[in-house]
Parts: sequence; structure tokens; C-alpha cells
Amino acid sequence: MNSLKVFAIFAFAVFFFACGNDNPPDGNYAQVPENEQSSASADPMADIRAKAIPEDDIYRRVSQSLVPLQEEYRNASGKIPGIGKVTVFVDEHLTVLIKNEVKGDVFETKFNLKNLQSEGSGMRLVPDLSPGEFPGLRIFTIDNKPLVETYKNGELISTDDYFEIFLPARENIERITPVMVQTIKIAHGEI
Repeated sequence: MNSLKVFAIFAFAVFFFACGNDNPPDGNYAQVPENEQSSASADPMADIRAKAIPEDDIYRRVSQSLVPLQEEYRNASGKIPGIGKVTVFVDEHLTVLIKNEVKGDVFETKFNLKNLQSEGSGMRLVPDLSPGEFPGLRIFTIDNKPLVETYKNGELISTDDYFEIFLPARENIERITPVMVQTIKIAHGEI
């Protein structure tokens, strides 16, 4: 094979993999894994030991803690206006990127877990008081600094001092609230 063909194949492969829909725009992000189904094993304790994450591996612990958030967003797709295909990413610096692809637009919310308040006073439930509203959870940044960035189609459209999650029903928010508390406390080294 001549070198021109090898180069063309290599260039096509790079282009093909660079255009994948689940890749975040920049940074060294990895997609939060889907929840793994446990295998039917004769020794359940051996399965638990095999899947255990070392306590000092903060990145993997955070990534695993965000699995329920990814699941809730996946289940909310089509049930709440403005939520399409949502993919949650996290990088080694504990920066979270939530990518929401809806009606031809791509919305991205970006924040570092270390910048979010880890105490309960830094979180507020958002009630669904009127028809058409959905319950939510608002998590504030430390010192209320505008460190949560929102992008539309790659363009920064806002910076806020809080991150919000809206889901179809209260039980979804009830499930995700302790998950977010745990994830933020892991990022802060508190658990």
C-alpha cells in the first residue's frame, strides 16, 4: 500500500472518530458509565470485591456516583420540554459537562464539583407549584460565584451561581438529591 493511501485511511479514521456525537467539545472528559447489571454469580461478595473502587480514586468514585443522574436524564428525555438526549461527562479535574441535544440544538452546562457547596444549606428544592412546572434541585456555588457556564451550540450564553436539575416527578428529584450530595462530598474529600 502506498503512503498516500495509508495517509488517506488514517485521515478518514481521525475524522470519523472526531465526529462522534457523544464527544464533548474540549477537555479530557469521559462519559459517565451506564449502570452495570450484576451478574448471577455463586459468590456475590466476590462480585462486590471485583467491582470495588479504591477509596483514593476520587475520579472513578465521582464518575460512578453520577450514574443515577445519567439514568434520570435518560428517563426524562421527551417527558420535559427542553430535555432531549442528555449525556453526562466528567474529567479528571472533576469538571462536569452535561450535554443536552434537543431539536437540532446542543446545550451544554459546565461546572466543577469542587465549586459547588457541599453543605445542605447550599441546596434548594424547586417545587412544581403550577401546571406545566417540573420539580427540581438547585445547587449553589461556593460564595455564590458565577462558575456554572451554559452554552448553546458552542456559544456561552450565561454564567450562574447555581446548577439546576429538573426531572419529571418528585420521586426522581428525591432519588437524585442524595446522589448529588454524595458526589459533591466525594469531590470535596469529605467522604
